[in-house]
Amino acid sequence: ITNMAAVSVASVQFFKEVYGGEVNSSKTDVTLSVGDGKKISGISCIANYLQRTLSEFKDVSLEERMEVEQWLEHRLFIENLKDVESGFTILQELNNYLQDKVYYVGHRLTLADILLYHSLHTLFSNLSFHDKEKFMNVSRWFNNIQQDGRSRQSLAPLTFVRCPLYSGTSSH
Repeated sequence: ITNMAAVSVASVQFFKEVYGGEVNSSKTDVTLSVGDGKKISGISCIANYLQRTLSEFKDVSLEERMEVEQWLEHRLFIENLKDVESGFTILQELNNYLQDKVYYVGHRLTLADILLYHSLHTLFSNLSFHDKEKFMNVSRWFNNIQQDGRSRQSLAPLTFVRCPLYSGTSSH
């Protein structure tokens, strides 16, 4: 269900932009060179490293860092979905979580939001407008994240409607 190539490309592009280009990718792995010949492998490991070391994430509390790590692990479930029904189940869980939130962690954009956006992009690109309405909270979040070109990278912006098109959908 997930286009792993597009997810990896967008994540690698984002890492290069925020870290300065010392990110390499192959068909099987992504690595970040951190100096002294040391490398960090894997999107989640790189994200955890960046959230600990980059100045824009320095004021994230320990609790928020743990939440980010939890969401980074959760995105692996999204990236390994096997069918549409599983995707709908995940979207319903995410929709419920975002009912009273703008971002996944705290009150600002974190690496959890950016990488979850990358992971959900293929699933969202296959949703009808009606399906997007069923998941209003996660659709609101997704549309918000995609407005930032730095977060979106090479992923195509998706269309959302502002007014409900179908009757019978639940509202907030």
